[in-house]
Amino acid sequence: MWGKSKEGKCRICGKIGALTYEHVPPKKAFNSNRAFIHMGEEILKQDTSGFPWELPKSKGKELQRGIGGYTLCEKCNNDTGANYGNAFVDFIYEGYRKTHNKKYITNSWVTITLNEIYPLRIIKQIMSMFFSINTPDLSDAHEKLREFILSKEKRGISEKDFGFYLYILRGIILKRLGIIVIGNIYSDPFKSRVVSELSTPPFGLVLEFQPKDKSGFCDITFFANEFDYDQKATIKLKIPVYGSNSWFPLDYRSKKQIMEEYIRNRISSMINEKIRKTNNF
Repeated sequence: MWGKSKEGKCRICGKIGALTYEHVPPKKAFNSNRAFIHMGEEILKQDTSGFPWELPKSKGKELQRGIGGYTLCEKCNNDTGANYGNAFVDFIYEGYRKTHNKKYITNSWVTITLNEIYPLRIIKQIMSMFFSINTPDLSDAHEKLREFILSKEKRGISEKDFGFYLYILRGIILKRLGIIVIGNIYSDPFKSRVVSELSTPPFGLVLEFQPKDKSGFCDITFFANEFDYDQKATIKLKIPVYGSNSWFPLDYRSKKQIMEEYIRNRISSMINEKIRKTNNF
């Protein structure tokens, strides 16, 4: 907790009152230094001739003591930090030890072993972070998830309703994306996915509602169902390595792929424009 409080609705318990500053991820998980964030409005205003990684710092908002916001009441902030924060930080440190300086190939899969972690505490902290980056409507709509976070001993969530995924993060853009519906308009029938995505190096995290396809991720939803609060475990995970070079959810194209697609689209646009002008004569 840091800084002065602001009035609002707590994004976990839903109570209206003073809100405190919540670091997402926790401050000790490499989130205590100055950072620049770009809000959705600024990203949409970006010159279409530029690439996502070229958005200048001058267009962003500077945060002096780590990324976060006034999202939680003091009780929820303190309780989640005390009950789950240290376990999550240990999880991040263990992840760094196993992945740092490894020359992984993006879009490949690797197997790592996380030693002596608290799975239930970790996924409760992950869930609380997703609540923080979304609006209070999320906890209002999913009271069972709210209860799951607020009761440290409670275990069990529906794997048909929710999927929590993990990937090893490569690339330069860190995402904090609230709930977004994505889909392919050309598919028949139309298929959509409802997701929220959060970067917390060395990992990327995805929350999916009514999961459609878990095959592209390491599914850690079982952290919520197979372990008790005080139960430690050594877990071997097969995890994909994804590059984050755009602001879009579930978009793990390389810089080269993004630039090649940009060039193809520009050429196509120029051809269409030439055809249009020709037909006007």
